[in-house]
Amino acid sequence: MKLIKAFVRTSKIDDVLQGLHEVGAPGVTVSPVHGVGYGYRRHLSGLSPNDLSKTQEAYKVEIVCRAKQVDELLKALADSARTGYEGDGIVFVTSVDRAMKIRNEEEGPEAL
Repeated sequence: MKLIKAFVRTSKIDDVLQGLHEVGAPGVTVSPVHGVGYGYRRHLSGLSPNDLSKTQEAYKVEIVCRAKQVDELLKALADSARTGYEGDGIVFVTSVDRAMKIRNEEEGPEAL
């Protein structure tokens, strides 16, 4: 199993969710986040932990899926999130060692 974690523009979240739905994403978690990309030091002089006004709003999109689904989901996500401008976001794909459904304790891909 794999975890796809993406950070995308707020203006593209509807397109991203539609694109993922169209290719059969098994489930998606979306969280509003604040952050900055590479080169952040030039933008954040004097940033305090409570000062989010200097950071960019974005959405974090997380999908746990079977390994064979990664390429299709990654392409759908990137195609639907892309504007062609700096700040389009980034995607990470990592391994998931174990998953268990709380309701019935199913494990592995069956938990999805």
